[in-house]
Amino acid sequence: MVKTALKAWVNAGIEPQSSENISPTRLTNIVAMLVIFVSLLQLPTAFYFWQESGWHETIMSVLTIILLTFVPLLNNLQARKLARALLILVYVSNISISCLLWEININIQYFLLLAVLVCPFLFAQNESFVMGILLVGLCLLFVGIEVWFYLSIIHPPHLFEQQIFKLSYSSLFALSCLLCSFHLWKNINRSWQKLDLEKARSERLLLNILPLSIAQRLKYSSTLIADYFEQASILFADIQDFTPLCKKLSPQQLVGLLNEVFCIFDNLSQKYGLEKIKTSGDGYMAAGGLPTLSPVHAIQCCHCALDMQDAFQIICRKYDLHTGLRIGIGCGEVVAGIIGKNKFSYDLWGEAVNLASRMESQGLCNRIQTTESTYQLTKSKFRFDKRGGIEVKGVGWVTTYWLLGKKNNLETHVLVK
Repeated sequence: MVKTALKAWVNAGIEPQSSENISPTRLTNIVAMLVIFVSLLQLPTAFYFWQESGWHETIMSVLTIILLTFVPLLNNLQARKLARALLILVYVSNISISCLLWEININIQYFLLLAVLVCPFLFAQNESFVMGILLVGLCLLFVGIEVWFYLSIIHPPHLFEQQIFKLSYSSLFALSCLLCSFHLWKNINRSWQKLDLEKARSERLLLNILPLSIAQRLKYSSTLIADYFEQASILFADIQDFTPLCKKLSPQQLVGLLNEVFCIFDNLSQKYGLEKIKTSGDGYMAAGGLPTLSPVHAIQCCHCALDMQDAFQIICRKYDLHTGLRIGIGCGEVVAGIIGKNKFSYDLWGEAVNLASRMESQGLCNRIQTTESTYQLTKSKFRFDKRGGIEVKGVGWVTTYWLLGKKNNLETHVLVK
């Protein structure tokens, strides 16, 4: 129970899904907890000196503990700046009043310099002005208390030079802490910037292989990702006679060609709201209606397939390639999920996937072959030519159609993401 309470205190104001181990908010909570712990340790000393200034010390320690319990509460309310200001104000007041209460120099004021070294961890880069004023103020307060102790105590003449020497070195020490603090702050923010850049880079890499919604679920949950979609559309595209083509091109030319083709396909998939699933060799797979549901997934796939054919023909003319593109589209029930531990992937399973793959592999060059379900969903908006029945392994004979193009009276507005 104590462990749970401490964890709740430390994480107050932190998003439950946050992956940051270090943040100004979390450090503010931790420092507040440490100050409360030190204040509790002050109580035995206060009771021991009760007859003198102990009761003042007791009241001050109790007030410090009470006020600092509001720090995590304020962070939970997203009043982070107010929580940090409360922490600093209570901490500085505690030290300053303690020095005045004891009236003897027992070096309590050196805790102000500890605050100077801790402050860089509590401020972001855009708060440099506020932090600078605070650090200079803490150092001046420290030197001021040192001077006050020097002036308030009558020193024998032979100790005058020693006290001046001590005061000078205290000031130099405060200046050193100030310079170290600025150096710490600069390096801390540089490190946090690098971490943010690396995090953004990792996010981009993750989104290159996974849909956004799936990537978010994978980051914040360890449960198995497996979803059922009652209706979705699958598109397969494959370059005809690609193996002989490989022998005619250098490795650089081959990879460059595939990269250009698939980059164009990526742009078209994004344009029409499809989700790229994967590439395999010279094959390209995309899907509509998942992981975000869409009532026009079949229409989106047909639009994308027609544009893919046009784009690939332009590339063939550009590089004088005597080949073409086979495309297959299928619609139906689909199961989608993440498989694997290393080099995992988001993949699809189901009869619709199998049919779409067969539509491509048993299709013809520069043709788009679709299933009966795809035809029924899109026949009002596209022109088709019935091919007839073909035998699909594991399914049997199915009726297929060639997608020819858009109907002339159709407005080509397409719903996109």
